[in-house]
Amino acid sequence: MKVFLSYHRADEKYRNKIEEMLKKNKIPYYAVSKSANFNGENHQHIKDIINKCMEDCDVIICILGRDTYSRPHVDWELHEALKGDFNHRKGIVAVMLETRYDRKNDIDFETFPNRLQDNINYIVIEQFCSFEQRIVCALNEAADISRDKHFQTRNKRYLMELRKGLYFDKN
Repeated sequence: MKVFLSYHRADEKYRNKIEEMLKKNKIPYYAVSKSANFNGENHQHIKDIINKCMEDCDVIICILGRDTYSRPHVDWELHEALKGDFNHRKGIVAVMLETRYDRKNDIDFETFPNRLQDNINYIVIEQFCSFEQRIVCALNEAADISRDKHFQTRNKRYLMELRKGLYFDKN
């Protein structure tokens, strides 16, 4: 199984921690390089790079911080993961960070990505505080769901508009 990490750069310290969990469990993963500087690149070029990384992955881990719901590139990554039938789509594990004001049993849908809301029965939701103990189980569950033809995905929303200028905020 191969994993793709989707996250808002403001949550990079959690990306680092999840990378360590994946390494500890010998789970191969892909993520856009931390040193990638997309400033000045057109959005299609950025999407092509991300798509290449996601292509060989079975599951996407979406790291959900306080502002992830508003990130156009995360929305695009989720859109790509949900595309296709049960032979082509990706499993999704949503990892809710403690920087959020909600929990997996009491989700604030105002700050939960719309694409995940539309597929709440398809995704596997985990809390960051317990993810290390559940990582292998959660990834396997998400992969199994993605291959099960009984699970339907909804992916009809328009993609968020990509902003002009810098690829990411510095705040």
